[in-house]
Amino acid sequence: MSRERRDGAPYPREPGIGTIDRMTRTAELVAWHQTADVRAAALILPGGAVNGHGRYWKFVDIGLRSLARTLAERGEPDGLAVYLLRYRYRGWNGSDADTAVDARWALGEIHRRHGAVPVCAIGNSLGGRAAFRVASEPTVASVVGIAPWLPEDEPVTELAGRRVLVMHGDRDRGDASAAMSLAYAQRARAVVPDLARFELAGEGHLMLRRSADCWALTTEFVVGTVGAQPLSPAIEAAMAAPAPDGLRTTLPIGYGR
Repeated sequence: MSRERRDGAPYPREPGIGTIDRMTRTAELVAWHQTADVRAAALILPGGAVNGHGRYWKFVDIGLRSLARTLAERGEPDGLAVYLLRYRYRGWNGSDADTAVDARWALGEIHRRHGAVPVCAIGNSLGGRAAFRVASEPTVASVVGIAPWLPEDEPVTELAGRRVLVMHGDRDRGDASAAMSLAYAQRARAVVPDLARFELAGEGHLMLRRSADCWALTTEFVVGTVGAQPLSPAIEAAMAAPAPDGLRTTLPIGYGR
């Protein structure tokens, strides 16, 4: 039995996902922090599922809120606006690439609000794939993948002319494994030389014990690529390190403290 809308018409029913209104659902761009004079922006793209048209899981961005706060504080002198995107659906959904569609929409919204300011797209897990997929958008200057989901057929050409940071727990062996992001980084180095990849020893997909280190590295990269601050020596060294071993740079415990 299907639920009815207020106008009496039934919501469309889809196999396996219950009753939803796909026609009117929209993504939500959360303005986490804005300055009076916005000169750059960070767009945070949370994780999700490989497939699924259910509603976005808000719990997936809980851990990223501390990153948003860190970016807001450190990026204030550079006029950094910080946004977090909540998708229409919780899944990527094959060729529909719903997460990337929403990420492109968010970039358009940031451009509409602030003009052509440089943007760093920061993606976690599922959001990592979206960040890399939309990297060719004109306002994207840099991309961060935090334990990104990067299947073997994910293209790398979108990264041309961008600066890229990837970090992954070396024990992540799930759908978004460290081996997959390493293979992607090796392919991408031919397109984008300014690519640094760090590994967190002993960590799995969530990297909860090392979140402070991840946020410190991410923040340094953001303010160094879309802000006016220099890149940290650690990131510059990782970008210069030759593949393949250079794409497995160890992120020290307590980094940035």
